[in-house]
Amino acid sequence: PQIKYGEDVISRITYSLDKSVSIPHDSIIQGINLMIKKLCERNHIDIDSIYEMTVVGNTAMHHIFLNINPRSLSVSPFTPVVSNGLDINARELSININTSGKIHILPVISGFVGADTVGVLLATELYKTDEMSLAIDIGTNGELVLGNKKKMVSCSCAAGPALEGGHLIHGIRASTGAIESVFIERDSFETYYKTINNSRPVGICGSGVIDIVAEMLKVGVLDPSGKIIENGNERIRKNEISNHKEFVVEWKEKTDIEKDIVITASDIREIQLAKGAIMTGINILLEKMKITANEIDNLYLAGAFGNYIDVKNAIRIGLIPNITLDKIKPVGNAAGEGAKISLLSNEKRIEENSLIKNIDYIELASEKNFNKEFVKSLKFPEYSN
Repeated sequence: PQIKYGEDVISRITYSLDKSVSIPHDSIIQGINLMIKKLCERNHIDIDSIYEMTVVGNTAMHHIFLNINPRSLSVSPFTPVVSNGLDINARELSININTSGKIHILPVISGFVGADTVGVLLATELYKTDEMSLAIDIGTNGELVLGNKKKMVSCSCAAGPALEGGHLIHGIRASTGAIESVFIERDSFETYYKTINNSRPVGICGSGVIDIVAEMLKVGVLDPSGKIIENGNERIRKNEISNHKEFVVEWKEKTDIEKDIVITASDIREIQLAKGAIMTGINILLEKMKITANEIDNLYLAGAFGNYIDVKNAIRIGLIPNITLDKIKPVGNAAGEGAKISLLSNEKRIEENSLIKNIDYIELASEKNFNKEFVKSLKFPEYSN
């Protein structure tokens, strides 16, 4: 329900400063209480029998959930008001579990690497092994941790919503009718796709966006600079209104929106900015650890996004490093898994607070080579079969 106060954390922070943090806070509490009520009804459980609850989320949502003014997250050095794990009485936050119940909020790492990333670390346990691992949670704000039991570095990348379908002409969230996977035939440019629930298409979600860009690179209608190349095929055209180039994924006769579904030159630019931000973060972390991408033993892709993308296509567009596929491990909702681990183990709650002390947070924009790395990361890799 809090989405009406902003689709991303910056918008929600701004709203909280302009109006009041209590407005989105109340909305979140109402939403959580509704979920608790539904879960209890579905499983025939009395609300009073719930005594423990854990919470993870990015730092902005963490603060808003706690009804803490997020002002410090909006100005450099973007310091959280509170970082350590917290145990709070449920009644203090008006959460509808047993009145004596406790809520444990996992710690946060920095202003833009939150408790959800701590959950990912608990789930993957990369902080316990000698192997070098990279955990990536891709969303509007990409969160990265690279390291092992000896040392860990982390950063946050302002990837924007393009990789989730946001800010694209026909981009939508992953819902019924969203194009989720795409294949383009090399010679004819005939486009084949699958939609969620096999419905008539209404737009393109994140995984479909990555596929389309990768396929356009493969068949040569997109060059590494991000330019759409006209070749006489009817699917590649200039928009009559904007005069910008676009590629037609599906003709209006076969869509449910009575319009051609297209990906435009400006969409491509949004995707370049998003994937460029992620890859810049990865490259700077690799440099901090004095290793190359080939020395990564495990690459954990967290979140729903990581579960549904075609990994080969993510490599093809330069979203993730070009390493052997056996090292890449989608781990699903690892943040949620970490929250469950913390819920069931006091030992893990002690671990949480100790592990965040072993993570060095890197403020990317302050790095002297940031601009150079970012410009380099905007280009798509040269395609080879």
